[in-house]
Amino acid sequence: MTTRPSETDVSEFDVGTDRRDELFDVLSHPHRRLMLHVLETAEVLTAVGALTTEIVAWETRQRVSDRSGADRDAIELSLVHNHLPKMAEAGLVDCDAAGRTVTLAERTDEVRAHLRTSGPTDTGGD
Repeated sequence: MTTRPSETDVSEFDVGTDRRDELFDVLSHPHRRLMLHVLETAEVLTAVGALTTEIVAWETRQRVSDRSGADRDAIELSLVHNHLPKMAEAGLVDCDAAGRTVTLAERTDEVRAHLRTSGPTDTGGD
């Protein structure tokens, strides 16, 4: 009798480390991938407002003047309270809450290959 995949011992598979799972979780959201791309190309500290503008522009494909304040507010709140803390916890960004600025952390070499493969506009995931 042939062993079917469902009968194979799960311990035989290497599904990755906790760090890999953490990175894939961070990279699973398109806003976080886009922010990493923007931060990678930035040469200075990036303001949260500038990241918000990039995401709104990417999402709506509209000029800055055509975007509503509600769109910006919702995205900025999501960045400040969800995405940036998750990225900082993973060691991918450094955030200055007082100055509302973000920089790419030194530990991002491990995600660069994934970013090049998927690209910031790949919306696979959630």
